[in-house]
Amino acid sequence: MTPRAMLATALMLGAFVTAAGAYGLFYCLARRSNRLILKIASLASYAALIAISVAIVALTPLHPGWKIFIVASCAAYVVIPPVTWRYLTRIHQGENSSDATGPAKHHNRTVPGLYRRA
Repeated sequence: MTPRAMLATALMLGAFVTAAGAYGLFYCLARRSNRLILKIASLASYAALIAISVAIVALTPLHPGWKIFIVASCAAYVVIPPVTWRYLTRIHQGENSSDATGPAKHHNRTVPGLYRRA
């Protein structure tokens, strides 16, 4: 791999990670606020992730195993934010919004020394 190809590959891989992070961020913001612009940003970020994946596979001199890993990662990223959102929603369903200003109250979890008893 030439230095120029190495730099181009590194930049594309950085853009891949950035697009994946942007997708996750915009997905969660869209679910939280239910705003159309954030939903569009989420879809645009995932579309960018797909385009970058195609560019990495087509234009870089990476070994085929790494290219398969990039494609598999792109496919996996589409389900990670929804699954995480469902999980977080499920574990926080029983919490009361009036307790938002104080420490989280998990009766089955204790960490000695973190909270003072009133």
